[in-house]
Amino acid sequence: MPDAALSTLLSLCAADALGAATEFKTPEVIHARYTLPFDHYQEGSVFGFAPGEATDDSQMVVATLLGYARGEGTGGVWRALQEWLATGPPDVGGLTRAALQHAGPDGGVHAWEASGFQSAGNGGLMRVAAAWIAGFRGDDLARESAVLTALTHADPRCVHASVVLTACMEALSSGGSSTDAAAHGLRVMDALNAEATLLDAGLFSTATLRAQMAFRGRDREARASVRGRVRAGLDGLLTSQSGFVLDTLEAALKHARAGSWLECVQPAVLLGDDSDTVACVVGALAGARGLPVPGPLLAPLRLGHSWPDWKRDWLCLEHLPDIVQAAQRA
Repeated sequence: MPDAALSTLLSLCAADALGAATEFKTPEVIHARYTLPFDHYQEGSVFGFAPGEATDDSQMVVATLLGYARGEGTGGVWRALQEWLATGPPDVGGLTRAALQHAGPDGGVHAWEASGFQSAGNGGLMRVAAAWIAGFRGDDLARESAVLTALTHADPRCVHASVVLTACMEALSSGGSSTDAAAHGLRVMDALNAEATLLDAGLFSTATLRAQMAFRGRDREARASVRGRVRAGLDGLLTSQSGFVLDTLEAALKHARAGSWLECVQPAVLLGDDSDTVACVVGALAGARGLPVPGPLLAPLRLGHSWPDWKRDWLCLEHLPDIVQAAQRA
């Protein structure tokens, strides 16, 4: 029986692969085009991912784990993500690409500044479950989640959303309810000095002083925005499944309250828009809850596209256990 970390990684990959077919489609198109219920992998990915093949969301989670396995801290993760980008994956978020094209780990801060301190996409949230999977817990998990996210997405809304998400995962894995887990996540967010955490990690420096001041000035409002969206998701509200980080967090918390894995993931898939990412985050929460992925979805689950040595028939059940173990040992 897989351990909780591996089960969670498989869960987010499977959810991501289900959502790949419906990404950027409307609910009307999805219901007209696909066989329902959406409980098996189907064709139609706009980026050419085959049925059962997880997307960039899962690729970056695994790249992060490979970075941890190097035992080099933030630098190892940064280099692993840059190596992933260098292979030319078919789907890369704009802010992620801009950040990883910088020479060092402060690329996310530079990219945020270049956006006019406006960009707050979900590219950090989609991969931050890697910190929990790699074994970070408690205060270390909160700090690592903040740094891991800011490598590409340094807006405080992105940073705080990720801190809340992984804290929720930790609480859910211990048997907490969705409400209790969210409350725990908000307490962890409020207790963390995110600016100091990023400064200690070397992401803020004299070269990024303007960005540090912007982060400080927007920090309180960002926390309030995250808090409001967490509560809205728990209340069953859903603003959008867009790529905006707070839309993704709210939608994921709403969907992930359901009773079974499919009941959590299917609504994210059927609503389209950024369905693969929302489903991926839902899969991380459902995995942390211990909800089992249906067996028929695990055997064909694949990861890769153009990554060296990751062929399109690269089966997750065969390769992910070793990657999780290596990341946890480091």
